[in-house]
Amino acid sequence: MDNHREYVLETNRALGDNVKRAARHLERGGLLVDLLPHKTTMLIRRPLSMSGSVFKRLLASAIQPHAGSLLLFSKYSGRCWICSNRGNQPGIFVEY
Repeated sequence: MDNHREYVLETNRALGDNVKRAARHLERGGLLVDLLPHKTTMLIRRPLSMSGSVFKRLLASAIQPHAGSLLLFSKYSGRCWICSNRGNQPGIFVEY
């Protein structure tokens, strides 16, 4: 049985407007990250030992604090979340 869950992450306004920098940030946080050919897309592998709240907090910290956003797609469940740091609820993951 696999001990990771896979996600596809699309970022808008990553840290420093640099997707590679955001990927390094996520790797230091304990995730396995592969950059995909589409410029702002990454394949993320989250260890099952990492809680969902820690995972979401780490992802939210990889985008710009006032203008960044991300779209997270779970390959396991097929669920999709959007996190935007604009508006009155920055850093909140909303499921679509």
